[in-house]
Amino acid sequence: MKFWKLNRNDTFMGLSSNQVVLGMMLRPDAWREIAIIRTGDKEVNKLIGLPENAKTAAFSQFFEAPDEIAGYKLAQLVDEANRKAPGKRNKFDKALLQVDERVNVAYMVYTGSLIRIWPKPADKNHKWDATIEALQSLSPKESEIVRLLAIGYFSSIDEAMQSGDWSKADEALARIDKYQHFVGASVYPSDAKVKVEILYNKVNIFEQLWPLYFVVGFTLLILSFIKIIKPTFREEWLSKVSFGLLVLFFAAHTAGLAMRWYISGHAPWSNGYESMIYIGWASVLAGFIFSRRSVMTMAATAIMTGLILFVAHLNWMDPQVTNLVPVLQSYWLTIHVAMITASYGFLGLGALLGMITLILFILKNPVNSERINLAIKELNAINEMSLIIGLVLLTVGNFLGGVWANESWGRYWGWDPKETWALVTILVYAVVIHLRMIKGAYSDYIFSVVSLIAFTSVLMTYFGVNYYLAGLHSYAKGDPVPVPDFVPWTYAVIAIIIAMAYSKRSTK
Repeated sequence: MKFWKLNRNDTFMGLSSNQVVLGMMLRPDAWREIAIIRTGDKEVNKLIGLPENAKTAAFSQFFEAPDEIAGYKLAQLVDEANRKAPGKRNKFDKALLQVDERVNVAYMVYTGSLIRIWPKPADKNHKWDATIEALQSLSPKESEIVRLLAIGYFSSIDEAMQSGDWSKADEALARIDKYQHFVGASVYPSDAKVKVEILYNKVNIFEQLWPLYFVVGFTLLILSFIKIIKPTFREEWLSKVSFGLLVLFFAAHTAGLAMRWYISGHAPWSNGYESMIYIGWASVLAGFIFSRRSVMTMAATAIMTGLILFVAHLNWMDPQVTNLVPVLQSYWLTIHVAMITASYGFLGLGALLGMITLILFILKNPVNSERINLAIKELNAINEMSLIIGLVLLTVGNFLGGVWANESWGRYWGWDPKETWALVTILVYAVVIHLRMIKGAYSDYIFSVVSLIAFTSVLMTYFGVNYYLAGLHSYAKGDPVPVPDFVPWTYAVIAIIIAMAYSKRSTK
């Protein structure tokens, strides 16, 4: 567990998250008096008796009787917030529930119930228990073995902290490891897989990549704008360096996906977090496909990938590697979901190119209009190719989804919200692609606008269905989650850009 869950930091007082968690398990009496639980809300701080500007609180401060862990000060208000539909919770309710979650995580660490290190003998579900659960559920013989191993380990840790000699602690840990290998042999990962997972968690590839993608993408975009406005500007070497960096980032991105695939044993696009990092990968791939025709295209994909990876690491996304539910344990996951989510990368590239093209319309003046008009036509040509690839992937993926649905649920089509909105998205982009064939309706400006707005259907298919509608593909149960504050602002900015570009819409 990362200490970030409690404190929004990976280190505390010079200790790593692993060291902090181990300390909390060894000396809960001491650690529950240390302010490590992040609050950061004035109203919550008042409830537990802290100054309004306090950022963190100690575990004991949440209770009327700290020694007995009784009288939880937030209990009534947390119950009231939980009874509200997610869409009706105010800012205080959200802050309250976040703090309550952190308090519960801390409690699980202190009681040892968070860390499941004891495999259950002959359990067909391959369940692992925390120490307390193991002592209560195992046979007397197995329970005694677990008790002795646990006591031996924690007492040796306590001794090592005083003497500085960690040899006995290492030996105790080796005995636990031997027990895990023996009892959980059928599910215990190989040494190679363990090493890869440790490296994966340590490097934290995807969280490290998003700001790098952003910086390089914006650098390329600024250089591209300067080149269009001022043709004498020499930016070739900067473009080559930026392109080289994006190749390295893409290689790291690919390696991260491969590591996650190897660790989990299934394709890394089975949940919200995994599909986001995969869509980011597909977006960069789309950029490389069209990068020879336009540096601006590569800039757009780098920016979009940075944004996607940033969203993937927000609080409501869970990056934890988990097992697949039975319905997802099919090779159709690899084929159908891969094609559908990859299409979002190409369609997203089209939306961003549409936005950039509209900005070029705004920047037009009598001096640079010829150069900008050429850039607009070039970007729209690339945009159209990207949308065609995206539409083909989406359509084929949707048909393959019908095959998977028949295998999983016994029918090819059931008008599930995800299926319906995928069809809506196909029809929307079919109209966008065929717009060129409608006389009097097509122009570079119109195509840029519709390619941008059409991406709303993708957002609804991906986010709206998953978090707002109840269905076989949903993460939600029908209760609407609050719309993020940045969404209306984003659409307001897009509307302003469309309106500002309208007066300069001609490219003749």
